[in-house]
Amino acid sequence: MKEVMKLEDISKTYVMGEGIKVHALLDVDLAIQPNSFMSILGPSGSGKSTLLHIMGLLETPTGGKRYIDGIETSTMNEDEQAKVRGEKIGFVFQTFNLIPSLTALENVELPLILCTSNGLKRRKKATELLESVGLGDRLTHRPGQLSGGQRQRVAIARSLANDPEIILADEPTGNLDSKTGHEVLDIFRDLHNEGKTIIIITHDQYIAKQTKRMVRLKDGRIIE
Repeated sequence: MKEVMKLEDISKTYVMGEGIKVHALLDVDLAIQPNSFMSILGPSGSGKSTLLHIMGLLETPTGGKRYIDGIETSTMNEDEQAKVRGEKIGFVFQTFNLIPSLTALENVELPLILCTSNGLKRRKKATELLESVGLGDRLTHRPGQLSGGQRQRVAIARSLANDPEIILADEPTGNLDSKTGHEVLDIFRDLHNEGKTIIIITHDQYIAKQTKRMVRLKDGRIIE
């Protein structure tokens, strides 16, 4: 079976002031099968965020190769990477990254603008996505009128707008209480059962243990 994502010997080095080099990732090899439900666990400074950015085509690795659905992407230019990212990957962030002045419906509609100019189609799909995460009665609410858990549900609905194969979630329960965090994990579990590949970046071992596969990262290397 072809991997939905594969990293081969990935490294990422940042050059800081006065030529100081910081090795954020070193020799990372990782193969992810379709419909995986997995977590990447590590403490602060372990390279989790850098790995997320490389997996999500938000950054280009310094060395190694990155494949998405068998296509080598690490040598693509920014426009080519943006196209693959828009078609294949959805993002959910700890801080939600919603636009405060827009309603829940409008926030979910945003990614759809690139796909269709038909406003009625966009609104219908955004409505269906919000209903699927239990927010059918909050369509016209702005982020400031929603709880943390509701805002994260809006962010999850937005990540699904372009029907991506892969969902990358960066500390998705980090700003939530434990009950709400469990509810968000249940949504990810349901998405996995529907066929999505779910990858959760976390420092919380309890959260990581809820997934079917756990990868441990330390000092930029996979240790387990």
